[in-house]
Amino acid sequence: MSWGRDFMMFYLNLLSIFESLRDDRSALRHYKKKLHEYQEHEAEVLIDIGVIYLDRGELERAVRNFEEALETYRKLKFPEGVAYASELLGDSLMALREFDRAMEHYSEALSIYSDLNPPLAEELREKIYEAGKIREALTTQEPPEEESCEEPSENPGLGSETVAVFRFSDRLVELLEGFEDYAVCWENRDIEVLEDNLESAGVIRDRQTEGLLNILIGRYHLEEGEIYEALKFIKRATRIFRDAGDSRGAAVSLVIMGVILFIMDERENLYKVFKEALEIFRSLEMGEAESVTMKIINTLSKM
Repeated sequence: MSWGRDFMMFYLNLLSIFESLRDDRSALRHYKKKLHEYQEHEAEVLIDIGVIYLDRGELERAVRNFEEALETYRKLKFPEGVAYASELLGDSLMALREFDRAMEHYSEALSIYSDLNPPLAEELREKIYEAGKIREALTTQEPPEEESCEEPSENPGLGSETVAVFRFSDRLVELLEGFEDYAVCWENRDIEVLEDNLESAGVIRDRQTEGLLNILIGRYHLEEGEIYEALKFIKRATRIFRDAGDSRGAAVSLVIMGVILFIMDERENLYKVFKEALEIFRSLEMGEAESVTMKIINTLSKM
């Protein structure tokens, strides 16, 4: 009888040990899952912070956050996260003109997207195409085109490359709707008439004309060397065209904004501004505008 009780106690203790081990394994799985969720959340926060830095032009900080997020996603074996962090790293490195590293990260993201999300892969292919064109323009050193130097500048103190950039930007402005109405006025640089018409356009809420005149007045101040005044009008034009849903006007404004940022030596945002403009021109099938924009980028790279 004693032997039976001892065996029963042994059996119950053994069951208790197995139950305890089962509970421990369950708890371990629970905590591993919690840790995975925490690390994934940490990577998402790093991405969010990096995007804020990228938008603010603090590119080195953006890169550090994206690199940490990428490392975390690799450890978690989370391919979608790896692809997204790699793409953002590519964007940041392109802005820093670290082209080879940028293309490496773009290629990794493209490889993953091709398997998991074909539509995103197609979007990234277009981005890589545009990035390649910008890279080529910024790294190719060719003599300036003859057409950019033939006409003398209204301001004899301007260099030939600056004159070329102004000429090219004028060719973009001429593509805007309504420019013909102000062509003579612009040719004569009649700034007072332009300002009067801008005031009238604002009163009657003619957004198309208001955007165009802001560009022309901003372009005038740029030519006069009044950089900050020029930037004010061009930013206003960009906002007006966006609000009005005029993609063509917004793209032209962005190109001129890129020129101003280059002159101000705020080159961190150059890639983003020119890239957006090129994407818009391409979506609108405006081959001439795309070509002129590339000539502007190429000319800036020689200054």
